[in-house]
Amino acid sequence: MLNTSRLAGGAAVAFALQVTGAGLAYVSQVALARWMGTSSFGVYVYALAWATLGGILLGLGFPQSMLRFIPQYRTTKDGARLRGLIRSSQRLTLAISVAIASIGSVVALTVVAPGRHDASAVTLVALWLVPVGALINLDSAIIRAGGRIVGAYAPALVLRPLAILLISGACWLEWGRLTAVTVLLITIGVYVVVTALQAFFVHEVLRDGEPAKAAIYDKRVWLRVSVPLLLVAGFQLALSQADLLIVGATRGVRDAAFYQAASKTAMLVSYLLVAVNAIAAPLFSELEAKKDRVTLQRFVALSTQWVFWPTLFIAAGLALLAPYVLGLFGPHFVTARGALLVLLLGQLVNAACGSVGYLLSMTGHQDDTAKVYGITSVVNVCLCYASTRVFGLVGAASATTVSMVVWNVWLYRLTRKRLGIRASALAFFARADADTRQPSETSAFDRSAPHGMSHLALSAVNAQGSVVGNNNDVSG
Repeated sequence: MLNTSRLAGGAAVAFALQVTGAGLAYVSQVALARWMGTSSFGVYVYALAWATLGGILLGLGFPQSMLRFIPQYRTTKDGARLRGLIRSSQRLTLAISVAIASIGSVVALTVVAPGRHDASAVTLVALWLVPVGALINLDSAIIRAGGRIVGAYAPALVLRPLAILLISGACWLEWGRLTAVTVLLITIGVYVVVTALQAFFVHEVLRDGEPAKAAIYDKRVWLRVSVPLLLVAGFQLALSQADLLIVGATRGVRDAAFYQAASKTAMLVSYLLVAVNAIAAPLFSELEAKKDRVTLQRFVALSTQWVFWPTLFIAAGLALLAPYVLGLFGPHFVTARGALLVLLLGQLVNAACGSVGYLLSMTGHQDDTAKVYGITSVVNVCLCYASTRVFGLVGAASATTVSMVVWNVWLYRLTRKRLGIRASALAFFARADADTRQPSETSAFDRSAPHGMSHLALSAVNAQGSVVGNNNDVSG
């Protein structure tokens, strides 16, 4: 039978880090909202949203393709290509992102809001968040695909919000106020420290399996996969950030602050899916390479169960306590209660459909995924703009939820069509069909001997607490 204890152990490590990071990030947002005031907090989250968008796009799809290629190279012990992939992706990401930040800085100083030093300062700092943010995303994916969940998630998810919270708190106690520029400068300093810590773990991934000293650069192959995955990542981020950006552009930074509170609160229920995806994404790639569809179906069905029922319970609790939770940000933030309730509904659909986005992308169907996210994101932007202007925060949340339902159902149907995999919460109850296979078909998960289990599954529970596993995933 399916050996779930090892998988549960790996998921527990990922989930613990995700919960800790989510809690710290949420506390940090609450504290900053109170220390900065609604308007300054709105400017900060609006600038950070644009910087996040730039960091994802200038990652060129490499963070996503790492989860595809590194598990393969580790399985085949192809150290030369592993080294070439990591080196070329880091160099290209840094070169392009630094160039864009430099050009943007010149534009900000000469064109953007001349004479308004506050606007120019916010723009400049946000621009230089892009290169370090892009490198953090890339290195996190490298470490994650290399089987070290602590290294992948602890610096970015735990240290980053904790350091921003502590340093910002110290500045607030010293000066009695915080501006958007101050907190953005603190953020960029923390980002630099995080990249330095991640460099150690990337080096450890390079040392795994005694990789060859020479490097092989299959750039054409890597880019062929990375470009569609870049589109997927960009469209995913557009789907997750378009509402906040449109609210800020059409209704001002105060409403952006209110919407950020609702969005961050709704995202709390998604971290279990993100934690399970931490294990699932590279494992999907390995199981597809082995053509082990029986194990793939069983793992997908089980992981969706791990996600959906706790998510339903957490979402119900947040819905009941919405006024009190939003009130933590400040008394005026209760305005976003309606938006929060609508966003929670979308997160439930996301959890019910399982890891369909990763499942398609990691099994060679990234073009299909890019198409779905592309069409949905364009529709989402148009729908969000129109509904926000008419219905305000609830309109933005409704557009996001409708888009989330559409892409999840669409990807679920493509998963059935392309892979024959049932990924929804109900798929678990159809597992009896898979259990009728012959003994000779026993999958890697069913063997109790250490070498019978996949390399990635074992790495999920090794003594160092490492596990194969974003950013912030918006897809099911």
